[in-house]
Amino acid sequence: MTQCSSPDQIKACRTFALERNRQMFEEAQLLSRCAFELLEGGDLDVELFERYRTMRRKADQKFQEAIEHLRLLNEDFPPIPVCANHSQRLRESLEL
Repeated sequence: MTQCSSPDQIKACRTFALERNRQMFEEAQLLSRCAFELLEGGDLDVELFERYRTMRRKADQKFQEAIEHLRLLNEDFPPIPVCANHSQRLRESLEL
């Protein structure tokens, strides 16, 4: 998966993958919110509760997929370390 070679290419690949990961977490959160909204309706019966459980399982599965995606992303595209000189210059500019 790490076929990118230059630091700019690696950064672009990581940025793209992080954006997709953010979307995956948002999808999981949406499923989770929708599931909990089913419970807030008031007329809770067995059928509605089963719909809630099904939706919660889907949300949990999406969360797990997003977590695994992030783990693999960090293995394949580790954050590019900032050089010490750049860090020192940044720190000095902030102190001014």
